[in-house]
Amino acid sequence: MRPARPAPRPPEQRPKDDGDITRAWIAVAFIPVFFFLAIAAGEAVISALGYPVGADYPGWVALLSDLAALAVALAPCVTAVFYGLRARRARARNAAGPLLCGAVAGAAFAVLTVVSEVGNLV
Repeated sequence: MRPARPAPRPPEQRPKDDGDITRAWIAVAFIPVFFFLAIAAGEAVISALGYPVGADYPGWVALLSDLAALAVALAPCVTAVFYGLRARRARARNAAGPLLCGAVAGAAFAVLTVVSEVGNLV
């Protein structure tokens, strides 16, 4: 005799993610797009301040352009981490994927930006 299968849980007790996994993966898909937009934003700040792109400019201009680029580039990374954590709290099984992708991509962009600017100062 086979053991009886457990009864399925009622819908209100099932873990739900309300589309959080989908939103997190969409944010991960937009990371490369926002990377190029971040480059454009940084160059736009330099141009808006009246300096030619590629020329020497003061440190405060570099700081402003880097902050603009970081803000744009980190937007989808932070979104992926936010929705990935939300899905993980809702007990979604595959929430770690977009969570880690967003965190690693955001950390990599931030570290590379800082290292690049420190390299320019030396």
